[in-house]
Amino acid sequence: MSKNGSMKENILSIFLKENPQLLSDTLGFQVSNIILEQRHAHRNIDIRAVDSKRRIPIFIEVQLTKANTTYLSRMIEMIERYNESVIVWVAKSFDDEILNELRMWFSSHQKEFVDFYALSLHEDAIGVLQKLNEMYSLDIYKNFHLLREMNPLLNVELVNLQIHPSHCGQINTNPSSPDLNRAEDVKRAMLQVLRNKIPYFLNFHYDKKTNQNDRILTCGAGKSGIIYRCSAKDVRNLAFVELYFDKAEMDWYEAFENIADELRKSVYPDLTYGKRRIGVYFKPKESNEQTFEEIARIFKKMIDGFSPYIYKVMELPKRASVVPTDKFVQVPIELPEQPLPTENSYRIEIEELSELLLTK
Repeated sequence: MSKNGSMKENILSIFLKENPQLLSDTLGFQVSNIILEQRHAHRNIDIRAVDSKRRIPIFIEVQLTKANTTYLSRMIEMIERYNESVIVWVAKSFDDEILNELRMWFSSHQKEFVDFYALSLHEDAIGVLQKLNEMYSLDIYKNFHLLREMNPLLNVELVNLQIHPSHCGQINTNPSSPDLNRAEDVKRAMLQVLRNKIPYFLNFHYDKKTNQNDRILTCGAGKSGIIYRCSAKDVRNLAFVELYFDKAEMDWYEAFENIADELRKSVYPDLTYGKRRIGVYFKPKESNEQTFEEIARIFKKMIDGFSPYIYKVMELPKRASVVPTDKFVQVPIELPEQPLPTENSYRIEIEELSELLLTK
């Protein structure tokens, strides 16, 4: 359940990704190819997209508090850094002081190839995002209608257009088909199938780290130290989906291991246990597409079966003699707002660290 940590920014970003027409209607041009939390020019961008008509990149920063000078500095840095682009600042609200500072900055800095938009959120948006944040994580996606019901969700507070209307960039608006002879393209194609088949598992909506010759896709399972891993064909020539537990979460692994027979009945009959892994392993199908479909089918059963325990909306059966407990308790404290790290960049850092630990 999300209530143990704030996912409001993540939820809004995923909602905007899944509803590109809302962004298009607000900005006045067609927005396409939306990607979440992509590293660009040594910075993590909350949302990256493309103006499909003008072939210009769009960089969107999401802030769920009132616009302030800290974020203002970051937006100015983005404007100066990303030439030939559209920069969008989404914040809870903007006061006259921030808007006037923006106007003054634009009047003294001519950026010929940067358009800028400041968008505020509907006054009830934060409350709805908090409601979604408190839901069981797998229920959030099906309740996105709560955000769609706010009309308008986004309001234009300031526009500064400095790209000539006839200017056209060189961004490829039609991404090439994946080359399934490349390991990184296989992972991207597999991830797209997982997004389509299991859209309610929100971690699938983010781009994942890819390296040449790395055949394993990793994804957070909902708790630090527990991750999903899958591959269409690993070095053993096997396809698999597995839940991996690092050493610090050994009690979770043992708790699931102690009810292995029950989980095979309720989750998947071919669950295999060993080396802090719970997974399903099989020979790849005749085509990558068929293998992706089988991985998605298994993945869905594992997500539906294990998530209630991981998110603690269900208690493990008493016969699980080792019942995991949280080892650390975080006490919320009020801190000055910082532009970095964002919720999303922290999530990516944890996923990359988990991937690194697997090699040890």
